[in-house]
Amino acid sequence: MDRVIFERPNDDSSRAGGDLPAFLDGVRLLDITGALAGPYCTTILADLGAEVIKVEPVDGDSMRRRLVGAEGEGVPLPFDLIHRGKRSLAIDIKSDAGRGIVRRLASRVDILVENFRVGALARQGLSYDDLKEECPDLVYCSISGFGQNGPLRDAKGVDLIAQAYGGMLSVTGGTDGSLAKAGFPIADLGSGMWGAIGVLAALHRARAGHGGAYIDVSLADTIAGWSVWEVADFIGSQEVPGPLGTAHRLAAPYQAFGCSDGQLLVIGATERSWSPLCRVLNIDLSDDARFGSEYQRFVNREALETILQQRFDTECRDVWIDRLRTVGVPCGPVNSIDQVLDDQQYAARNLFPQDPEQFGHARMVNTPVVSEGAPRARGRAPGIGADSHALLAELGLEREQIDSLVKAGVIGVGEASKEAVS
Repeated sequence: MDRVIFERPNDDSSRAGGDLPAFLDGVRLLDITGALAGPYCTTILADLGAEVIKVEPVDGDSMRRRLVGAEGEGVPLPFDLIHRGKRSLAIDIKSDAGRGIVRRLASRVDILVENFRVGALARQGLSYDDLKEECPDLVYCSISGFGQNGPLRDAKGVDLIAQAYGGMLSVTGGTDGSLAKAGFPIADLGSGMWGAIGVLAALHRARAGHGGAYIDVSLADTIAGWSVWEVADFIGSQEVPGPLGTAHRLAAPYQAFGCSDGQLLVIGATERSWSPLCRVLNIDLSDDARFGSEYQRFVNREALETILQQRFDTECRDVWIDRLRTVGVPCGPVNSIDQVLDDQQYAARNLFPQDPEQFGHARMVNTPVVSEGAPRARGRAPGIGADSHALLAELGLEREQIDSLVKAGVIGVGEASKEAVS
């Protein structure tokens, strides 16, 4: 089947760095996702230049109803920040006509990403097995709680469940044994990243003429796959790792310390930076056998923490950070989110661009890939069905056919979509 080249929005954001095209310029992606893991995967690919067509219910993605702000005046910021730069097709995929349109779209894109419960799209005839015969080069990625096989394939899995099941919750928290989940939803975000990595690798192979692929990513696998330090610790010691607060599992000093002004800093003093750290803190531990090597400092980290904390208590945080950085000791502040947003380093990296006209909000969170040809965030999130008319017209449907689908409730259209064909 001949491929339809979908029209891109009329902007210059697909180009970055002079005449260089975006990394994924010309790549088309069908986004049938919700919540966070799947949308984050497709947002990464959108920021890298892919054209992303978001398929959502006629009444809109449920994330649009998660409002931030005063009651009655909230805005769907979680949705807007995670669906930037995409096109929206509002469609009822449970209807025969809706499924038919999605199948036609699938035959005209390079990538399809979904994160519904295992088997949900198969029941609509939209699984990889359903599509691969007519879409032999399609890269199809499924993101789920526990993956597509195994005894827990049908179990519901969300970020917290994955952090607990994959072992992270057991090692994150205070030394008193109290547990704490990661402050960011890292199982969701990490699975989105693994999905993007898998998709890009499979796309490279597909474009070399070896056909499409099915990518299976799970939140539980993502967490367990990051357990390198903890697994190494267990294999070496045969002791089950537990929470260490901010301390490192195999090195010391590598943790947070309070300072005289009540602010916190973190240091990661390796063997090379141990002597400079002692000089800055004006302590001499050279004759103390407890701290004679990196391993000994790790074994005796609690005693070392007491000694170092007494010194950090004598000056404010920024004074210590300036002195430590001057001699090459890795260190930094414990920033709050508002401080991160206003940080000069991140401003230089354009990680939180401020362009309400382009993005629709005061701030955006960029994909952290800096390079010519990597444009990162390109535009605001679409309204519900904002591109429905245009996308169906690109598939060859006449205006009367589209209007009939809208009247039947198969297609939802936004104001932008109506204006595009008026």
